[in-house]
Amino acid sequence: MEYKPDWEAARQRLLAFWNHDALDRCCLAVHAPRRDATLPPFPDLQSGAWLGGMEAIDESDEAAIAAWWSDPELNYQRAVAWFENTFFGGEALPVTYINWGAMAMAGMFGSPVVFKQTSVWYPAVIDNWETWTWRFDPTTNPVWRTLRAIHNRLLEDAPGRYLVGKPELGNGADVLSLMRGMDHLATDLIEFPDAVRQGVEVISDAWVTLMEEAYQASADVNQGDVLAWMGLWAPGRIDQLACDFSSVISPAMFRDFFVPELEKMGTWCAYGTYHLDGPACMKRMLDPVLEVPQIRAIQFTPGAGSPRTSFPAYIPRYQRILDSGRSLYLLCDPDEVEPILAALPPEGLFIRTYVNTQDEAEALLQRATHWSARTNRVVVPALPQSLQPTGI
Repeated sequence: MEYKPDWEAARQRLLAFWNHDALDRCCLAVHAPRRDATLPPFPDLQSGAWLGGMEAIDESDEAAIAAWWSDPELNYQRAVAWFENTFFGGEALPVTYINWGAMAMAGMFGSPVVFKQTSVWYPAVIDNWETWTWRFDPTTNPVWRTLRAIHNRLLEDAPGRYLVGKPELGNGADVLSLMRGMDHLATDLIEFPDAVRQGVEVISDAWVTLMEEAYQASADVNQGDVLAWMGLWAPGRIDQLACDFSSVISPAMFRDFFVPELEKMGTWCAYGTYHLDGPACMKRMLDPVLEVPQIRAIQFTPGAGSPRTSFPAYIPRYQRILDSGRSLYLLCDPDEVEPILAALPPEGLFIRTYVNTQDEAEALLQRATHWSARTNRVVVPALPQSLQPTGI
């Protein structure tokens, strides 16, 4: 692969990860600027879309801002610029996708797509369930056809060079929270439960249809499939399962309203990876998430304002995930890799980080092999409850 010469070695480690195993070390993805980079360092893409070129557009030029997000050729050019200036160390992969925020299906079902200079927004549109009608035709829907046009352009020059993820679409719970408003949706679980269940069913059915269309278009290029924002490859269908809305509801309501959607989506993708967003969700929702057999891996994000990924209070819950037979995916700062590997086994573990130079990336990968050895493992006791921050 042009932008990943050691792709085969990375693929073998990823296969071990999915088998809840490890080769010489855990999967470790390290991004860094290439030695011959001609552009300033890129932000880690987990922080959002690379905004290169947007700085030249006046904030009042709505047409130019929309074109930046939606023009297939501009999307391709930005992807290639990132590939050509980035070192993909270890299991870091040259993969691109369309990032119109995490909930693009809101735009497909009626929310106006509002392009801004730093993000894409979907305003609430469901004012009254009694008058709301669900309408969506993937063959004519302008949002989906635009996303597929970009997807096709990215695929056109991808073979042998890089991987292409499916468009990020969202899920029933979180799309509804945008289209209805989070506060309204929370009370709807009590006042309009049937309307919520219908909405989740309609959105999740569409998700399966659209994911299959995108998967069929990209499977040969990817030699499998890839969850792009995580840079996570799998030999078969993979995508993110999530319910960020669960942070404001009870585990019982989560099980009742939204676990059936996770089961449906997880049945479609053999390598379903659950996005567990923040310490509160980790504490309150880990049990019901672990009850869903279709979930193969769990990715945890501490979120802004919370203790970092290596915080000792998280370690017992990480171990619970691994002990359940799931794989674990963590985003962390480079100085956290060693303490994480001191506390957790390498089998079924994927760590992603970003450093400032290619030399740093290569050195970190070498040290990770030593840190992954079982002789370096230490037991990290859970902090007493009195010392744990609220929500952990």
